[in-house]
Amino acid sequence: MFEAFKSIFTEEQINAARKLYNGLSVEQRMWMSGYLAGLNQSGGFLAPTPGEPANQHKDLQARTPIDLTILYGTHTGNSKLIAEKFASIAKAQGIQISLSSLPDYQNRKLKEEKNILLIVSTHGEGEPPAAAEDFYAYIFGKKAPQLKELNFAVIGLGDSSYIHFCQTGKDIFFQLKALGALAVHDLIELDVDFNDKLDGILSQLVQQYTSINGAPGSGIKTEHKEATPADTKLWTKAEVLDKILLNGKGSEKETYHFEFDIENTNLTYKPGDALEVIARNNETLVEAILKKLGIKESESIEINGESIAIHEALITKLEITTISPQVLKKFAEYTPNEELKRILQDASLLKDFLYGIDFLDLLNTYPVQLSAKDLSRLLRKLHARLYSISSSYDYNPDEVHITVSKVSYSLYDREHLGICSAFLADRINIGDHVLIRVKPNEGFRLPDHQAKVIMVGAGTGVAPFRSFLQQRKNDKAQGNNWLFFGDQRFATDFLYQSEMLDYRDKGILEGLDVAFSRDQAEKIYVQHRLKEKGQEIYQWLKEGAYFYLCGDKNKMAKDVKNELIGILEAYGKLSNEEAKAYFKELQLKNRFQEDIY
Repeated sequence: MFEAFKSIFTEEQINAARKLYNGLSVEQRMWMSGYLAGLNQSGGFLAPTPGEPANQHKDLQARTPIDLTILYGTHTGNSKLIAEKFASIAKAQGIQISLSSLPDYQNRKLKEEKNILLIVSTHGEGEPPAAAEDFYAYIFGKKAPQLKELNFAVIGLGDSSYIHFCQTGKDIFFQLKALGALAVHDLIELDVDFNDKLDGILSQLVQQYTSINGAPGSGIKTEHKEATPADTKLWTKAEVLDKILLNGKGSEKETYHFEFDIENTNLTYKPGDALEVIARNNETLVEAILKKLGIKESESIEINGESIAIHEALITKLEITTISPQVLKKFAEYTPNEELKRILQDASLLKDFLYGIDFLDLLNTYPVQLSAKDLSRLLRKLHARLYSISSSYDYNPDEVHITVSKVSYSLYDREHLGICSAFLADRINIGDHVLIRVKPNEGFRLPDHQAKVIMVGAGTGVAPFRSFLQQRKNDKAQGNNWLFFGDQRFATDFLYQSEMLDYRDKGILEGLDVAFSRDQAEKIYVQHRLKEKGQEIYQWLKEGAYFYLCGDKNKMAKDVKNELIGILEAYGKLSNEEAKAYFKELQLKNRFQEDIY
């Protein structure tokens, strides 16, 4: 290859190029490669000069097309949607694409790959999603190959409000580098509000792959705007048709049923999807923050090139009710506090400290001088909140429903409120309008009409199952349905009680098992009801039933999954390892699906 290089360039040119190349960072080298290729494509840099034979550069144009394998490990479907969008952009640039989910990919083929893009979410406490577990174990295992011929990039999806933000993406990125592969781009970490910048990121990645392979055609069409359900920027201003408090008198909870008018709109959805709702921060909290910092409400700052009063920015643009690890790290730059530094260095301390606090708590705990401009730099963008849709579009084509539990708790001797749940519960009434948008959840879908369905939800975790039951009723599905529901008290907290009893009476629900934890001395939860019906559950699973779980991920979801594995052990006569393998197979076949939060 070097001899061919010498046949084209003079020794002086080679030395000049080597000197320039050695002085560049990896990112600069890749950018320069793409820049030169782009100029060549446009004919402005490497095109023949007047009088120069056109065929002198013929060999530069006859490159072999790039082959790129795109692998995705999805939980809600976002990774798949991004993979498909990238594939569309890359194909338009002449790249040959092979697209596969990680469970369908043969890991041993990895050593034969030249270019791959991995798109993967993070699950639980920094763990890979079920779809990525085998690939993750393979590259960290003894059979992992050396990958010195591989060019790769990793897109990690996560939520920066969690400590282990994009952890699976980080782990895979650095392990592939350790195996000798070349990263064509730094790890790309996408937060919950990634949609607005996705086009630019994907176009840049296409250019990087084109550049690193030395192929022409890197003049990227950054105007590519092929819309998908995941990145549409259109919001619907929907009127509230109904608002119903679902809890009875004396309940410790406030759970509301909201119905929004979507008639004469383009908004559609499927059972399992979520609804994004845009809320406004509480004015009392905003005013307390500005008072603490001595900042005038009218003082202007700039956000995304637009001038806005700091008071309005804190109400509508900036996140103040939750503190992410990234925000805390930025905050620490404004204070030399040693305790805060120690917290940031200890994941356990950090998790405990961040739990439930808002920005005012942070200012009260570690007083610091901040300007209005500092706040715009420090705080995250305020993003929409998600609620599982509790209606079927086919059953209610002019409406979309959600079930909202108001978040309210005491911390540091003052009341804290959930930004969106309190916004809806306290400030939104029938006739008001709210900005909403559907967020698809491809990882939580109903099976065919013949399959049996087991649904387990606690509290507002019943929401998607109301949607499921409406859809199954509408479709006249033949498969049986079984609901396990839990909450605090039967008399006050049996959400959608009359509807569920009616479904049972009409045979749409073959089974309805409830657990009300505070109606007796010993607390009873949904996992206890599962254990009681273990043999029947196992029989349903043997007959091909699908198992759905919705609710709190920290406690309830873990307990339910552990109980399900116990049922597989007890009634399938399996060892613990065999039961876990059976459970994983259910996950990979989409017969176990969860929507946890």
